[in-house]
Amino acid sequence: MTLKYAVLLTESITIPGDERSRTHPGHGYPEHTVTHEVIKKFNDIVEFQQWIESNEKRTYGKQKYIAIEYTELKVTTTVSIDVSK
Repeated sequence: MTLKYAVLLTESITIPGDERSRTHPGHGYPEHTVTHEVIKKFNDIVEFQQWIESNEKRTYGKQKYIAIEYTELKVTTTVSIDVSK
């Protein structure tokens, strides 16, 4: 099994509210933020280390991340049909 490398990042998306929520507070759909996790995969350990080094050197725009080392699992599916009387 080959080890692989990635970072888990948290991203946020702001969903704007609709007109009704702006003109009539308490009605409609207000602005809100949705956060979700994103995985950034790397081709090898060198690329992984370069991304971390580059991110750590940033003064502004540094991304919070979780560095991971993983192996992919092989998944197989079987179908069984039993016809009997």
